[in-house]
Amino acid sequence: MKYNKISGVAILLGLVMGACNQPAEPAVAEAKESSESAIVHLSPEQMELSGIILGQPSNREVASYIECSGMIDVPPSNIRSVHSPVMGFVQQVKHLPGEYVRRGDLLISIVHPELIRQQRSFLESASKIAFLKKDMERKKELAAADASSQKAYEQTQSDYFVEEAHYKGLKAELDLIGINTKAVEEGREVQSSIRIYTPVSGYLTQVNANPGKLVEPNMLLFEIVDNSHIHLELQVFAKDLGLLHEGQKVVASIPGSEEELHGKVHLINKAIDLEKKTANVHVHLDEEPQGLAIGTFLYARIRTDSRQVTAVPEAAIVRSGDRSFVFVQDSEGFRKVEVVTGLTDGGFVEIRELNLGEGQQIALKGAYYINGTE
Repeated sequence: MKYNKISGVAILLGLVMGACNQPAEPAVAEAKESSESAIVHLSPEQMELSGIILGQPSNREVASYIECSGMIDVPPSNIRSVHSPVMGFVQQVKHLPGEYVRRGDLLISIVHPELIRQQRSFLESASKIAFLKKDMERKKELAAADASSQKAYEQTQSDYFVEEAHYKGLKAELDLIGINTKAVEEGREVQSSIRIYTPVSGYLTQVNANPGKLVEPNMLLFEIVDNSHIHLELQVFAKDLGLLHEGQKVVASIPGSEEELHGKVHLINKAIDLEKKTANVHVHLDEEPQGLAIGTFLYARIRTDSRQVTAVPEAAIVRSGDRSFVFVQDSEGFRKVEVVTGLTDGGFVEIRELNLGEGQQIALKGAYYINGTE
């Protein structure tokens, strides 16, 4: 008898627990379905105050883009590196990093005893060659009159040619380092320093010299960037290169700035950076901006294709996780309907799988307000 009572209690507890657990899952599903199909009622005053605009999706041309990043750059020919042609000590530096310099401006002057020795050797060679030339002409006349041997004339001629080569070599060296050899030879004056002038107008991006510093030809003293022509240098993933061709439109923006830069693809580098898996894409701008520094980082979108789609303004879409919704209005009110989105371009979003009934409209603006009143 006692056993039967215990069994009855156990069965009763089992039925109660089963009854409690069974409806749990359908309840969640029902709540989820109810949330998406719930009707929101708004008065005309609420719609006016919240700025809700009703309408139909429209057919629009929407473009697809490749997202990438890059920087503002200049052609290699617009970057000039300035070195000293000789070893020497810096006498004076005339400019600072970031300063704009014009072609022909004095950048730096350099002194060294070797400069004086080179000019002295040049003057000595110039004097010697003048003497040898006269001596060669004199012995040529004597040899013609049998007053001197032909051998003596040929020896003098050989000495003259050797010294002439020496003279021309010294002159070329001095011309190369910026010494005015004509002034040295005619005025018999030796320059104690050389001056280096700006080869091109632009901005000084590097200054690696100070008074008293010993510099050598392999040391970079100045770097000058001529920003009269700038372009965009973008890095595009190798998998996207097949979608690119010259002439495609590009829109770029600098982080933190609302200004957009517009241009077109000019060159596509076929060499791929194996580490980054990217290739460089050279973009020419429609209008060159003012005041942007070389090397400025930016984001860019390259337009690859376009097609006609059904689209709504971005303000019509409410997102929840990976899902997208619009609010459809009918005679009862606003109903939240899930849609599949596609391309986004110019403030419009492609939508798919939305079938509107007769007289139905969607909230083109103010969808988030409606969503907040659920």
